[in-house]
Amino acid sequence: MKPLTLETANYIITYFSELMTLQEKAALKHQHSLIKLEGDENERRTKLYYKQGWLSNNVEVLELLSAGPDEFLIKCAERILKEHPDKVYRNLCPKCNQLARTPYAKQCRYCGHDWH
Repeated sequence: MKPLTLETANYIITYFSELMTLQEKAALKHQHSLIKLEGDENERRTKLYYKQGWLSNNVEVLELLSAGPDEFLIKCAERILKEHPDKVYRNLCPKCNQLARTPYAKQCRYCGHDWH
């Protein structure tokens, strides 16, 4: 199997997130919260994020993100594909074989082919 692209990993994480483990979901929430806090020096807001569970101190969760957010998404998507190949539907354009925007899309964003 060839390595996943970031686009494919985002597609899998977005549309098949129910197949993520609890730790992977916590890592994704942590990463999204870090993006929201970027450039914000407000300690109270950071403490609130930890209190609400949006940021994590869990070593296993932080380890998932240690190689960076893109690598985390790709590894997570690869694990999902490996463990649940029958539950992940990659909607590919029948003409150019590119990944459609959603699992239900019927028009290619790359070549414009319509398969309604």
